[in-house]
Amino acid sequence: MADFLTTPGGIALTIVAQCLAVLGFVMVSLLFLVYGDRKIWAAVQMRRGPNVVGVFGLLQTVADALKYVVKEIVVPAGADKTVFFPCAADFFCVGDGSLGGDSVQ
Repeated sequence: MADFLTTPGGIALTIVAQCLAVLGFVMVSLLFLVYGDRKIWAAVQMRRGPNVVGVFGLLQTVADALKYVVKEIVVPAGADKTVFFPCAADFFCVGDGSLGGDSVQ
């Protein structure tokens, strides 16, 4: 087993495993961060907060993400699809770049 980890395939597998471990940690941390945020804003608004999906509402963020992924994409009937989708993506990227603070001069 130790010999495999020194081969290029083993090194690649190790790197992928480490990336997945970091990604998993970040995703679980994000779940708790969003849960805490929702609970805080629920307290500010004097309501109960997320309590529908999962234990104590911990899976509410996952449910919202699945709802977003499954959501139907609405394209206007007269729109040219080859222009509509790239323009929407370009608009998102330009808007996202403008929020970064660094501008190209």
